[in-house]
Amino acid sequence: MRAILTGGLFDPAALRDDYLDELLTVGHHPGYPTVARAVYRNLPSLIAARSRYPKVTAPVHLIYGDKDWSRPSDRQANRSLLPNAEFTQLPNAGHFIALERPDTPANLLNSVA
Repeated sequence: MRAILTGGLFDPAALRDDYLDELLTVGHHPGYPTVARAVYRNLPSLIAARSRYPKVTAPVHLIYGDKDWSRPSDRQANRSLLPNAEFTQLPNAGHFIALERPDTPANLLNSVA
């Protein structure tokens, strides 16, 4: 688990032991494997949902790290399909912005609350 999650971080020190312990604990809760399988089984529909992005009317703010494991072309595609979305790309950050830069999503959420 540590190796997989570290792959999504620019700064591996952002993966705290207590967070990793919590993830591993939650994974043993009754029913979790059923939920996890359902999520994985529906990944193709999550990707297909992009076709509906232009119809989104809710406020959207895309946040990416410049070292995100998503391809830059995918980030740009999301940005193009959500023309009213705001876009932030953080330097020296990976995929898990909430772990590496928790202040960024927190500040964005607080600014619209």
